[in-house]
Amino acid sequence: MGRAHWIFCLALWALTQAAFAQPPQAAAPAPEATAAAPAATAPAAGGQPRVRQIGPHSYQVGSVVIDAQARSVRCPGHVNMNEGGPIELLACLRRGKTHESVFTLDVEPTDLQVALLLLGLKEGRNPSYKYPEGSPEAQRAPGDETLIFVEWRRPPEGENAQPQPQRRRAEEFLRNVKPGGPVAPGTWVFLGSVVVNGRFGADFDGTLITTYHDPFAILELNLPVVNENPYAGPELDYVVDKDRCPPVGTPVELIIQAVPKDKPGGEKATGAPAQGPSAGTHEGSGTEPAAKGKN
Repeated sequence: MGRAHWIFCLALWALTQAAFAQPPQAAAPAPEATAAAPAATAPAAGGQPRVRQIGPHSYQVGSVVIDAQARSVRCPGHVNMNEGGPIELLACLRRGKTHESVFTLDVEPTDLQVALLLLGLKEGRNPSYKYPEGSPEAQRAPGDETLIFVEWRRPPEGENAQPQPQRRRAEEFLRNVKPGGPVAPGTWVFLGSVVVNGRFGADFDGTLITTYHDPFAILELNLPVVNENPYAGPELDYVVDKDRCPPVGTPVELIIQAVPKDKPGGEKATGAPAQGPSAGTHEGSGTEPAAKGKN
């Protein structure tokens, strides 16, 4: 990363510190997320600060909600693909590479980056990716690891039934074409998007969370890939697991959970709590009853 990128990140971080220094306020409902929110450094509509406290331990940066106690952030979005591939992105913006992304998120990229920085996460390289020898990227320390969970509500079945909250690890929505089968549980590394000509890289094409290396991505899957270019050969690395993915258009929340330094490699997977309205009992591999968050 260049000097300009660090200046950019530090400036965003400094602009948000005042919100965290304020005394706790009564919890307020989060505003409805939009796909075209203003930049993270600008005030929201009606003169509201871009970063605001909404509970004793929770803050909102645009449409991204931070739980400081759980060290997690929540991002609203929708299912974009529930079959096919190749999949190069877990999530992008609606104006992004939707032909190869499982989800779209209704966030501003700078808001997501600021939220992760405010959790205390440090940017760095992906230890699973082979960078060119001697390149500046190869000299960086590994970025902090996170776990990503997806929550949604399954439609009710039967008369007087209620929607059923569901929760899965993000990797469970992917399948390996070669060697085949589900993707092994893993973590997602905080790369921090680059800044190009004064513009935040993730804003260029809406790339947020990727399964392949992309310097514009904010987070990247911490697993080696079979094909460096999934279009270069007959085998595709990842496709959507259609048996696990909800229908296209289903509202979801992506929860990005910081992994403690003493538990690398996703060991916190079974203990990561669900926060917010979708807490409950969840189905599927790698899922567990989730405790309600206390914001």
